[in-house]
Amino acid sequence: RVCINCPHRPRPSVKRAPLSPPSLMLRQFAALALLLGIGLTAGQEEEALEMGALRSAFVNEDSFHYYRVTIPQSTNAIKVKLIPSYGDPDAYLSFTTAEPDDLTATWVMDDVGAEEQVIKRDAVEFCQYEPCILHISVYGYDESEYMIGVYEASARLEIEQECAPGCKQDQIADGICQQECKVSACYDDGGDCEEQNCAPGCDEGWVGDEYCDEACFVEACKWDGGDCTTESGCNTGCLPEYINDGECDSECNVEACSWDGEDCFHGATECYGEPDGSDYRGLKNHTKSGKECQAWDSQFPQQHTRTHLNYPEAGLGGHNFCRNPDGEATAWCYTTDMETRYEACDVGQPWEKCKQNEIPLATQLAGAVKCLTPTTPPSGPLARFELSCGNGESHADVCSRACCNAAKAAGAFCANDETNYGRYQDYKMKIAFSMYKHDCEACAAFGDFFSNVHLLNGAGVGSKMMYRFADSVGFKVLVAAFVIMMMLLCVIAGSIARYVYQRRQYAVPDAAVP
Repeated sequence: RVCINCPHRPRPSVKRAPLSPPSLMLRQFAALALLLGIGLTAGQEEEALEMGALRSAFVNEDSFHYYRVTIPQSTNAIKVKLIPSYGDPDAYLSFTTAEPDDLTATWVMDDVGAEEQVIKRDAVEFCQYEPCILHISVYGYDESEYMIGVYEASARLEIEQECAPGCKQDQIADGICQQECKVSACYDDGGDCEEQNCAPGCDEGWVGDEYCDEACFVEACKWDGGDCTTESGCNTGCLPEYINDGECDSECNVEACSWDGEDCFHGATECYGEPDGSDYRGLKNHTKSGKECQAWDSQFPQQHTRTHLNYPEAGLGGHNFCRNPDGEATAWCYTTDMETRYEACDVGQPWEKCKQNEIPLATQLAGAVKCLTPTTPPSGPLARFELSCGNGESHADVCSRACCNAAKAAGAFCANDETNYGRYQDYKMKIAFSMYKHDCEACAAFGDFFSNVHLLNGAGVGSKMMYRFADSVGFKVLVAAFVIMMMLLCVIAGSIARYVYQRRQYAVPDAAVP
């Protein structure tokens, strides 16, 4: 949810264990030794969640619940179910990282309503160690009551389309009461029959509350009561700022929304130049054998991590065109065939379909990017950075892959922009401090800042002014100069010690003088 002129909703700060103050000289040496130091934090412990059991819980807004599930060695696939009774909980899943968040999770469940995530044993990171532990974090985007469970999936991985006759899985907790779903096998329709909402996932109190709610941005909810824009929307779920924002959104990829502006490549040609097709932005959406491609923002029937959030420069999103985000031999796609996970596409040879003097679209887009374009509303990497990370108060905004990706893009295009560099640097520092406060330091775009902050803390000279200095080139020069100075002092001290030793060794005793 996007906050529009809303009050600050603070997240409890993480307590950091203080470091004992050493002497000044030891602090200096400790600073050099602690370049990659880690701040000690105190947090919640993960609760054990039993396989096959459905747990009910309540999570406050902008807070987490952490779970761990032991997966038996005989399990070939699991199914994670997240069913909200009210509110908007999200779930982050990982086999390798405890207490995962949006930056560290392998799988993310962040849709509105009931969700399922099926993970096969051959999926990336599945059970790399024994005992196999699945770590789950449930985040309350709003204060939420929910049910969560992890189940063993069938051997053939047949994902049930119906939990009861006439009730499909995606109808549970969709905000509409279906009598066919009002049975225990369908979790009593996820509470939909208790009260009626104007749209699936849109609580009655969300309309006109000065928050822009995507779930409420539909005609039946009067376009969220004007919380998002004073104008009517072009399609359900397509917020005005989604169009031409650099990501192809399936909600906006319709004719009424002008095919999401230029984000979904509808005006692209088949021209590309890289040997592996990594810059292919054409419209081919079938494999070499003729199988239909699955949309990149879909997780059915193939579950995957090749998404726009993980590969923001690869041309992925709410479409099913062939792409090569991860260095394969050629462009490819996941298929809609349950028996075929993915296949290569026939996109021709590099430059084969380019007109005279034509430049591939991916190259054109990269070359045309400016740090900030004064459109209404403003566009460009800096505007996207500010929109993705918000006001720096919400954990959901700051500690997200969208924020991290936007920060990386803004750094690439704004670092040498004299006009907008000051605005970029000020906002970057604001988000860096917020990430540090929220204890989410996995974003590589801020890696130097975090390592230098730990260095200053280790030296006992941490302060907000010093933290700001830590992100500058001058800090790195100063550290390098200090290291060189200490090395020179060691060399000089060694030379003096050797000279004194030799003088003592070869000195003539007074008794030997005639």
